[in-house]
Amino acid sequence: MTVRKLSISVPPEVEETIKAAAADEGKPVSAWLAEAATEKARAAALHAAGRAAARELIAEYEQEHGPLPAGSRRRRRRFRRRGRSSRHPR
Repeated sequence: MTVRKLSISVPPEVEETIKAAAADEGKPVSAWLAEAATEKARAAALHAAGRAAARELIAEYEQEHGPLPAGSRRRRRRFRRRGRSSRHPR
């Protein structure tokens, strides 16, 4: 496997947290950071896929039933801004 060197800057307290976490797992800092970045990238991709699926479902619903009611559109906007709804749908 080919690896590339990457330089990053972090505050001292983050550096210590990273070093402690890597040591706790018995991994070199670079391996721990690569794994953490990979997990974060996967989570972001899953989140994006979920947003795309939600947009598709809304489009299908609106195609079949017409536009979402105003209250639902407001909740949808809040959900999209925060990544989750502030209250359960009814």
